[in-house]
Amino acid sequence: MIDWQTKLVQALRQTDAPPVLTRDLLERLARNARDGRPLPASTLSWWIRRAVETAQFVPVHRGLYLNRFRNPPGMLADTVMFFHRDAVVSLNTALGDAGVLNNPAHTVTAVVPIDAGYPPPKLGRRRSQAGTLHFFGLPRRVLEAGALADRLEPRERFEHPRATPEKALLDWLYLGQSARSRRTTPARGDIDVALLNERRLRRLAKAAQLTDVLMQWRGA
Repeated sequence: MIDWQTKLVQALRQTDAPPVLTRDLLERLARNARDGRPLPASTLSWWIRRAVETAQFVPVHRGLYLNRFRNPPGMLADTVMFFHRDAVVSLNTALGDAGVLNNPAHTVTAVVPIDAGYPPPKLGRRRSQAGTLHFFGLPRRVLEAGALADRLEPRERFEHPRATPEKALLDWLYLGQSARSRRTTPARGDIDVALLNERRLRRLAKAAQLTDVLMQWRGA
């Protein structure tokens, strides 16, 4: 008979296993591995510590881990929705990973919608053992401007919401011209615009009412 630890590891190694794990989810997976019998909390804590020590789990936040049992392993960008439900990976990360930004950063950057009449989301840097996340706020009308296929990468490519490079650039330009943001616009020479989809960029700029901002940045 296969013991529960082997079953649990096998489940975590599946290509469709969650890239990010919470303690509650691990409790359910362990129960499944034990044919429905709950695992004592102390035993689960011991097993998690061992997985961390062997680098199979990477702690992000209290009770939140990247799953490195599976291939491909969970990434820090996969955790953004655990900090902000509507967060979208954008700006430097989306541009850098697409090869459009010449000076990519290691910090994972994401944008979060700001809704009028509601308390503002918690923005800024969130440091963890897995790396640093940096959240920026955008009015929801800007964050969600444009057709879904234009502004978000296909779901099968990433396991988190991610802006297309064109949308990521426009998010950055909006922040750069906003009086409420300290972020400056990207240097023209740092962005390889030849790699962008020009038609998509124009459609998104028009939808977000950023056409003039885009033209000014380009020096038109």
